[in-house]
Amino acid sequence: MPDHAAVFSAVIKEVRHATMLPEEALTFTWRAALRVIEQGVPGAFVECGTWLGGCSFGLALVQRRIYGQVIRPVLMLDSFEGLPPAREVDGPAALEYQRRTDAPGYYDNCRAPLEQVQRIRDSFGLRESECPLIPGWFDTTVPTLARDLADIKIALLRVDCDWYDAVRLVLQQLEPVTSDEGIVILDDYYAWDGAARAVHDYLSQNNRAYRIRQIGAESFPVGAWFIKRPAREHGAPH
Repeated sequence: MPDHAAVFSAVIKEVRHATMLPEEALTFTWRAALRVIEQGVPGAFVECGTWLGGCSFGLALVQRRIYGQVIRPVLMLDSFEGLPPAREVDGPAALEYQRRTDAPGYYDNCRAPLEQVQRIRDSFGLRESECPLIPGWFDTTVPTLARDLADIKIALLRVDCDWYDAVRLVLQQLEPVTSDEGIVILDDYYAWDGAARAVHDYLSQNNRAYRIRQIGAESFPVGAWFIKRPAREHGAPH
């Protein structure tokens, strides 16, 4: 598959103001999306937890630059009201994050007003059908989306919802409707204890043996991911 580094670099400059993600996390997401397109993996692209939308809008812009159009819509789910309260299961760092409201990385508890995100989408010339915004708390919107995508499927699922309850809910509802060979990106796996616990609990309790892979350098991971695959009848040869 072509490298597309020049396209990624140009799009990063366009969306930088609308995302907190480091460059490596953005380019990994976009490469993963192109991979499932090129492999013919069926389904939409879904991001749960978008903030101002830079990653999702970038994914649409990358498609436009490479294919001349947005051939897979990017469904964007967020409360657009910030994060819910962290719980003990999310770990002390998460609880401290929400206590320190004056910290540089607080970003108003990740609040991104819906109207502001709509304006950003409009500024990129993207249509509602290309990047639909789905506002609301995940316990309401995610089950509905799972039903809506039961036949369409998901080819790329990006889980960027920080806390245990949300990560667990998204995996419980949307991993089953993700296509085989689809890619699931776990943005907060290395950031918050609750996100890692939710991933491990879901995979273990649902008999999934997916291999968790790191995004970024060993000394500075910027996320994790796995490929959805059926259980293997035989192990790999030694």
